[in-house]
Amino acid sequence: MKKIICFAISFITVVSCTDMDLVPASNLSPENFFKSESDAVAAIYGIYPVFAGNDIYNQFWEVLQSQGTDDSEWSGGRTTNNLDKNALDKFQYDANTNLIYAVWNNHFRIINRANFAIENIDRMSGDIISDQSKAQLIGEAKFLRALAYYNLVQTYGGVPLILTETLSLDNLEVARNSVDECYTQIIEDLKAAESVLPEINSLPDGYLGRATKGSAAGLLASTYLIQGDYQNVVNKTAEIMQMGYGLWENYADNFNLDNENGKESLYEVQYMRNTPGVTGSNYNGFYRPPFVNINGWVGYGDNPVTRNHYECYEEGDLRRDVNTRLYTLEEYPSMSPNYEFPCYVNKFIDLSPLAIRSAGSENNYPVIRYSEILLMRAEALNASNPSDPEAYENLNIIRRRAFGKLLNGASDIDIRQGLSKDEFLDIILLERRREFAFEGKRRFDLLRTGKLKEAMMKQNPAIASVIEEKHNLLPIPVSEMDANKLLAQNPGW
Repeated sequence: MKKIICFAISFITVVSCTDMDLVPASNLSPENFFKSESDAVAAIYGIYPVFAGNDIYNQFWEVLQSQGTDDSEWSGGRTTNNLDKNALDKFQYDANTNLIYAVWNNHFRIINRANFAIENIDRMSGDIISDQSKAQLIGEAKFLRALAYYNLVQTYGGVPLILTETLSLDNLEVARNSVDECYTQIIEDLKAAESVLPEINSLPDGYLGRATKGSAAGLLASTYLIQGDYQNVVNKTAEIMQMGYGLWENYADNFNLDNENGKESLYEVQYMRNTPGVTGSNYNGFYRPPFVNINGWVGYGDNPVTRNHYECYEEGDLRRDVNTRLYTLEEYPSMSPNYEFPCYVNKFIDLSPLAIRSAGSENNYPVIRYSEILLMRAEALNASNPSDPEAYENLNIIRRRAFGKLLNGASDIDIRQGLSKDEFLDIILLERRREFAFEGKRRFDLLRTGKLKEAMMKQNPAIASVIEEKHNLLPIPVSEMDANKLLAQNPGW
């Protein structure tokens, strides 16, 4: 199912006396802009593009989630001149690293735009927008605000909760809220969004690609899982399983351009190639190796895949060759002979002649897929009752598809009952590693289970030796600390 929604260029130009991006400044003020329902929709459209930019889902999120884990490493003859990426890769970053600032700053841009939309749409009178439309649009903005905070709190710990639009330059110094307070707000926003957003089977015309009830419910289930609230994970995933989602028969179908926003997608970031005013995906060039020439250009070879990741797949697991590709000198004589293990990400490659190197590919970026709902449910059921047969069945459904088996019915690759709670969790983490390879999950999975250093010891003990407890969170950017004296730095930084 192809996307049919194109996000407009944001009408909000943002400047700030601090780098938290709290002060909106525009020649389109609320007084002369929010005059119709289409104006309200435009305000919502103005939020989405920041997620789609290079500093979040179009590049930096993958750097944060894959480099500095066992999935990706610059080594074995493969190098980058990008100092930030090298710093993340080798745990040599600090509060001055630009990438760390860019991720922080752009998430607060999203929060600022969401607050701007929420407050001004709420003020609109009933003669220009219906109560239903108003509630739905506010719910959409709250989902996007929750997603921004969901990313921030896992990356930096407790951050300032900014829930109202900023109207002046006064009182911009804001202290950090606690992690628990942040999650409480995320849950509140997601519950509000879930109660008003449309369901996947009854989307309004032109809505495809925007947040839905399932988007909010899926992110809510993930938030509960992070908190160890397993009963609520079980409850929420049960609701999602009745919403009309399902698995594609083949794992590779998830990354077929014709299937975007399809039955397995709860939420994905939208990209379109060669469309004025709409962002295209960078991954076509970001992941493509520097020696592979398609349609007249080569790629950058970012997030080079480790042998550790390539060999984590069992024999016969079809996901390996969807997610990765191991190249040879025989195939590509122009490849450097110094590459010890020339393996690269194979996802999100757009072979169309219309796809250009920079921001020119069509591939959407998945944030929540239905397979994650089944694996979250399996993990939560096991945490409450290690002998629960449904936990095994949900896990095995994902495995059966990975090996090209029928989804329903026992298979020779099924995980058999009888594992301990910890053994089952290790298998779940391994399945998540394979299932969501290079989809922005690995670092957070290792952190929430306390296994980052353990995983890096198996990948590269020299890098692992420098990992300390402080690396569980990124430092607060130094520019933010300078601008906001109420901010406290994370321990160890």
